[in-house]
Amino acid sequence: MDEQLNLAPCGFFVLNKDLEIIEMNETLRTVLKLEHTVHFQYFLTLPSRVYFQTYFLPAISIHHQVREMYLNFKVEGHTIPVLVNVNERNGVYEGIVVKINTRNEYEAQMLAARKNAERIQKETDLANAKLLALLEDVERKQRELELLNTELEKLAAHDELTGLYNRRVFQKELALAVQRVQAKELPGFSLAILDIDHFKKVNDIYGHAIGDKMLVELTHKMRTMIEKPHLLARIGGEEFTIILYEPDPHKAVALVEKLREHVAVSPWESIAATISLGITPFREDDNANSLFTRADDALYESKRNGRDRVTYL
Repeated sequence: MDEQLNLAPCGFFVLNKDLEIIEMNETLRTVLKLEHTVHFQYFLTLPSRVYFQTYFLPAISIHHQVREMYLNFKVEGHTIPVLVNVNERNGVYEGIVVKINTRNEYEAQMLAARKNAERIQKETDLANAKLLALLEDVERKQRELELLNTELEKLAAHDELTGLYNRRVFQKELALAVQRVQAKELPGFSLAILDIDHFKKVNDIYGHAIGDKMLVELTHKMRTMIEKPHLLARIGGEEFTIILYEPDPHKAVALVEKLREHVAVSPWESIAATISLGITPFREDDNANSLFTRADDALYESKRNGRDRVTYL
C-alpha cells in the first residue's frame, strides 16, 4: 500500500468474498487497534451487525456498491460512529471509513435500535432465539434476492415465449462475431434469417394462441437441427436468426437447407408449416449492419420466388 493511502485522513480497507479484512491502511488500523485479520463484523455492535447483514449484503450483491452506510464500531468498550462507502472491484470489496460526530434523524433511529437490540441480547434465551431467527430470515431473503437477480438476467437475455436468445443478445453476438473475424480470432461465419411462411394468415384465421404454439414447435425443431456453437435467436414476431459459426459457406448453406427440409416434412402438433430462409457469409468489407441487410434481402428473395426455400447471397 503506497504511503499516501496508508496515511490518508480516512480509513481504507479491502474485504474478500467471505467479508474478512485482508488489507487496511494505518489510519484504520489505529482506530480499530487491530493487528491481525478478522471478519468485518467482528468489531460491529449488535445493532450495526443486524443492519449490516440486512442492508449491505443485498445491496452489494445487486448494485456492486454501498453508499453512506452508518455503522457503530465497538473498540475496547467504546462505540465509534462511522460512515462507510464500499465498491466491488476485481472480486473484492474496497471501502473507506470516516469517523463522524453527529447523526441525522435516521442515525438517531439506529441508535435507538442499537439500545433496544443490546437490551434484547441481555434478556432471556427466548429473545436471543428470536434474534437468531431474524438473522436466518435475512439470509434467506438474501438468497431469494440472488435467485431473483439471476432470473432477471435470464429474462433480459431470452425471449419469453420460445426461450431463445432475444434481439438484444443477437445484436451483441453478431457485433462480437464481426470483431473476432476482423481480429483474425475467427476464420469466418454466416448469418441466416428465417420466418414461417404465411404466418399472418395463421394468426388471422386460427388466432394468436395457435400462432404461439407454432412458434414454440418451430423452436423445438430448430434446436434439434442447430446445435452449439451456432446461436439461435428470435428477433421479433415469426422472424428468427441463426449465427452459424461454420467457416465454410457451403456447409452453412447445407445445414440450413437440412433445417428447411426437416421443418417441411416433420409432423406438427398445431398446423403444418414451411419456412423461408436467407443466408449470407461474412465478407471482408462487412459490418454487422451490412451483413444483416444482405441476409434480410436473401430472405425476401426466397419469399418472392415462392417461399419454402433457401436463398444464398
